[in-house]
Amino acid sequence: MGKVMPKGGVRHAIYRDLRNVGSGKTTLLRRLLAHFGPRAAFHEERPQDNPYIHEYYSDSKRWSFHSQVTFLSLYFDDPKWKRIEAEFFFFDRAFLENMVIAEYRRDQGDLSEDEFAVLCKLARGIEALMPRIDKYVYLDCSVQTVLSHMRKRGRDYEDELDLMYVYELKALYDKWAQTLPPERTLRVDMDRGEYDLNEIIAFLES
Repeated sequence: MGKVMPKGGVRHAIYRDLRNVGSGKTTLLRRLLAHFGPRAAFHEERPQDNPYIHEYYSDSKRWSFHSQVTFLSLYFDDPKWKRIEAEFFFFDRAFLENMVIAEYRRDQGDLSEDEFAVLCKLARGIEALMPRIDKYVYLDCSVQTVLSHMRKRGRDYEDELDLMYVYELKALYDKWAQTLPPERTLRVDMDRGEYDLNEIIAFLES
């Protein structure tokens, strides 16, 4: 999550809930929105609105570039973050997290170096248009917890995901998380079951 101090002194918060697929970020977002009410607005990742999502999971080499470009474009079809009016604004996935997945697909040979470079340029250009992130909440969980959450949510296109996919993607997320500013990042251990929502709220409001 991040907080921005715009002109006029209104406090804006950009919350970026960072984690691998199946970490529980959507559930946490819902709980935060229920707590903050009209003080908060949000942008939610919407894989159901990516027309390439099923093709991507069935033939990632053919559709990785299309899918990644589409996920970047979904930040603009309803760009509420460009007209922030609420005190807090939440993203359920950090924008540059998209590049972690792109890096994985490049490493797997599903994206060429040129395709990856194009995605990086697009991502950096879009990031420059977005408000600065003030605070991050990082949902830290094991591969077993990720797989458990994925099974519970029942997305058919995730049924055939290889275990190594989750292990290798988690390693890239953990590497990327080390680049986050520690003084502005709260790590939440999702393997312990119920997290302390009040601790997260206090961190975001501080």
